[in-house]
Amino acid sequence: MSILIAMASAGTADAQCGPGCPACSGKFIGDLIPPKTLFLSGMYIPQGEEERAVFNLRYGLFSWMDAGIGYAVAAENGEDEIIWSLRVEPISQDPEGWRPGLIIGTGSVQVGGSDQSAFVQLVKTLDIVEERFDISLVGGYATDIPDFEENWLLATVAMKFYEVVSPFYIYDGINQHVGLSIFPTDWLMLSGYYLELEEPAISIGLQYDFGEGE
Repeated sequence: MSILIAMASAGTADAQCGPGCPACSGKFIGDLIPPKTLFLSGMYIPQGEEERAVFNLRYGLFSWMDAGIGYAVAAENGEDEIIWSLRVEPISQDPEGWRPGLIIGTGSVQVGGSDQSAFVQLVKTLDIVEERFDISLVGGYATDIPDFEENWLLATVAMKFYEVVSPFYIYDGINQHVGLSIFPTDWLMLSGYYLELEEPAISIGLQYDFGEGE
């Protein structure tokens, strides 16, 4: 069984970090959590105006579905928030070809917001140089529920070098964010963001594979 401890970041007020964010999926950027795999993360936002700490749990139920919950600890004079997450992948991406995966789900999509939204996204990882360089592309659309009054376009681009270093860019429909993940071992991931291109943030998470060795 393997353990992945992840440091990643959150927005100045987010309960989750968006469906294409490494903080939500670890090494599986923009993709579902594998079956029988538990992903936990705890986030700290030093200068958060609404949330100061954020905790997420996500579990891979099947190869085509994962589910989770997020809990945001509010800053002074705020209220704690709970955000539910459910993602299904009716079409998986073709690792040998160009077909992207299709993911439909609900959760928080705003880096910097405690929204409960529904979203659809396309995911594709391109293996440019095997085990040396790949690119993950995520694009999608989201709307708030149950009102369906707000609409956002979503995008994430993440590169990975030698399975060790992964810079990434996220557009959540309102703001742009950049970050860097480092994988010094198979079980450790360290990341940080530059939120809205002006404010740093970090977090820590844990991934455990219950199915390894079966």
